[in-house]
Amino acid sequence: MASSVPVKEKKLMEVKLGELPGWIQMRDFTPKGIAGTSQRVYYRYYNKYINVKKGGVVGISMVQAANVLFNYCRPYKELKHERLRKYH
Repeated sequence: MASSVPVKEKKLMEVKLGELPGWIQMRDFTPKGIAGTSQRVYYRYYNKYINVKKGGVVGISMVQAANVLFNYCRPYKELKHERLRKYH
Protein backbone atom coordinates (compact mmCIF):
# COMPACT_ATOMS: atom_id res chain seq x y z
CA MET A 1 0.00 0.00 0.00
CA ALA A 2 1.49 3.35 -1.06
CA SER A 3 1.64 6.13 1.49
CA SER A 4 -0.15 9.33 0.53
CA VAL A 5 1.89 12.53 0.64
CA PRO A 6 -0.06 15.70 1.51
CA VAL A 7 -0.42 18.11 -1.42
CA LYS A 8 1.34 20.87 0.55
CA GLU A 9 4.50 18.77 0.86
CA LYS A 10 4.74 17.88 -2.84
CA LYS A 11 7.10 19.60 -5.26
CA LEU A 12 5.58 21.45 -8.21
CA MET A 13 6.59 18.76 -10.69
CA GLU A 14 4.90 16.08 -8.57
CA VAL A 15 1.53 17.88 -8.34
CA LYS A 16 -1.19 16.62 -10.66
CA LEU A 17 -3.23 19.09 -12.69
CA GLY A 18 -6.35 18.62 -10.55
CA GLU A 19 -4.37 19.30 -7.36
CA LEU A 20 -2.72 22.47 -8.71
CA PRO A 21 -5.27 25.05 -7.43
CA GLY A 22 -5.11 23.59 -3.92
CA TRP A 23 -1.32 23.47 -4.04
CA ILE A 24 -1.11 27.14 -5.08
CA GLN A 25 -3.49 28.17 -2.29
CA MET A 26 -1.24 26.51 0.28
CA ARG A 27 1.84 28.52 -0.77
CA ASP A 28 3.04 31.41 1.39
CA PHE A 29 2.80 34.65 -0.62
CA THR A 30 3.69 36.97 2.25
CA PRO A 31 6.89 39.00 1.91
CA LYS A 32 8.58 36.68 4.42
CA GLY A 33 7.52 33.59 2.43
CA ILE A 34 8.70 35.06 -0.87
CA ALA A 35 12.03 36.07 0.70
CA GLY A 36 12.49 32.55 2.08
CA THR A 37 11.72 30.99 -1.29
CA SER A 38 14.13 33.36 -3.04
CA GLN A 39 16.84 32.48 -0.55
CA ARG A 40 16.33 28.74 -1.07
CA VAL A 41 16.45 29.16 -4.86
CA TYR A 42 19.64 31.21 -4.62
CA TYR A 43 21.43 28.71 -2.36
CA ARG A 44 20.29 25.75 -4.47
CA TYR A 45 21.65 27.43 -7.62
CA TYR A 46 24.85 28.53 -5.88
CA ASN A 47 25.62 25.08 -4.49
CA LYS A 48 24.79 23.31 -7.76
CA TYR A 49 26.66 25.51 -10.25
CA ILE A 50 29.02 27.92 -8.47
CA ASN A 51 30.31 26.25 -5.29
CA VAL A 52 31.78 23.11 -6.91
CA LYS A 53 35.27 21.62 -7.05
CA LYS A 54 35.51 21.43 -10.84
CA GLY A 55 33.47 24.37 -11.97
CA GLY A 56 33.04 25.73 -15.42
CA VAL A 57 31.45 28.66 -17.10
CA VAL A 58 27.95 27.14 -17.01
CA GLY A 59 26.79 28.84 -13.81
CA ILE A 60 28.01 32.28 -14.74
CA SER A 61 26.82 31.98 -18.35
CA MET A 62 23.29 31.11 -17.19
CA VAL A 63 23.16 34.31 -15.13
CA GLN A 64 24.52 36.32 -18.05
CA ALA A 65 21.99 34.80 -20.48
CA ALA A 66 19.13 35.65 -18.11
CA ASN A 67 20.49 39.19 -17.79
CA VAL A 68 20.67 39.63 -21.58
CA LEU A 69 17.13 38.29 -22.02
CA PHE A 70 15.76 40.53 -19.28
CA ASN A 71 17.46 43.63 -20.68
CA TYR A 72 16.11 42.85 -24.17
CA CYS A 73 12.53 42.26 -23.03
CA ARG A 74 12.36 45.36 -20.85
CA PRO A 75 12.52 47.97 -23.69
CA TYR A 76 10.91 45.67 -26.31
CA LYS A 77 8.07 48.08 -27.03
CA GLU A 78 10.52 50.78 -28.13
CA LEU A 79 12.68 48.31 -30.06
CA LYS A 80 9.64 47.02 -31.93
CA HIS A 81 8.82 50.50 -33.23
CA GLU A 82 12.43 51.11 -34.27
CA ARG A 83 12.57 48.09 -36.55
CA LEU A 84 9.49 49.20 -38.51
CA ARG A 85 11.04 52.54 -39.52
CA LYS A 86 12.61 52.97 -42.91
CA TYR A 87 16.04 54.56 -43.12
CA HIS A 88 16.72 56.14 -46.48
